[in-house]
Amino acid sequence: MITFEGEYKNLKSRIFSEKPFASLFVFVIYSFVISRFFEDKNLKYYAYFIEFTLLILCIILAVNSFKSIINLVTIDENKIILEGEDFNTKWEKSIPIKGTKIEVKCKSTRGGLCSTTFYIKLKNGKNSYIINSFQTFSDEQILKIFNEFKTYKGEKIIIDEKLDIMRIQEKIEKCQ
Repeated sequence: MITFEGEYKNLKSRIFSEKPFASLFVFVIYSFVISRFFEDKNLKYYAYFIEFTLLILCIILAVNSFKSIINLVTIDENKIILEGEDFNTKWEKSIPIKGTKIEVKCKSTRGGLCSTTFYIKLKNGKNSYIINSFQTFSDEQILKIFNEFKTYKGEKIIIDEKLDIMRIQEKIEKCQ
């Protein structure tokens, strides 16, 4: 049994991260475009309705982006135990390794490789779990979690996954 512990981030720090503000930024831009489009016409009420609907959608997306976090990952011989929080409520989920797929993904930015955030997406049936959504785990931990999962599941690492692993290793070497 191997346990990986990430940095703890409370609800306040998750709310004031960049994710909710991205949704707000999208709302402001679309609101400006909509108000300009309906400015000359007598359709202001449609514009208000569309802006209100867009605001509700952006709020739902913002809340969905910061509500859940995974702080602790434990890999056992036949299951993965994920511990985290929904808002401020602690939860624990045990999922079997056998029916779970793992993917290494990245969030790229204009800052290049050093500002890229790597994360793991676990899919089990209809449920999916994202590890490192708020940069709580280091790149070394992401690499170890992925390798341990593949070892316990008995799967080989395919070429696409090797490329992602090489990018993580390159980031670790260049951006210390």
